[in-house]
Amino acid sequence: MIDKISGIGAIGGISSPVKTKSLPGVKDFAKVLDELQSFEEKTNSIMKEVAAGNLDKLPEAITMSSQLDLAVQMVIQVRNKLMAGFQEFMRITM
Repeated sequence: MIDKISGIGAIGGISSPVKTKSLPGVKDFAKVLDELQSFEEKTNSIMKEVAAGNLDKLPEAITMSSQLDLAVQMVIQVRNKLMAGFQEFMRITM
């Protein structure tokens, strides 16, 4: 069997992980992503109804699908802007 290694204790000088306050807007962006996911689920359920033969929901499905596409494109553009800002920030030398 493998014996326990003795003589190794806690490393001094290392404390618990740094606790930081969340940045402004992070919760808002997370909320937007949650709403987008909810809208996607609604759109998928309407699309399933259309696929099952409920053609009365077809106009609603087309509209919701287009809205979902625009919402996803918008979120991607916001993410791209955030990443560009982060990369610009990382280029700053001190």
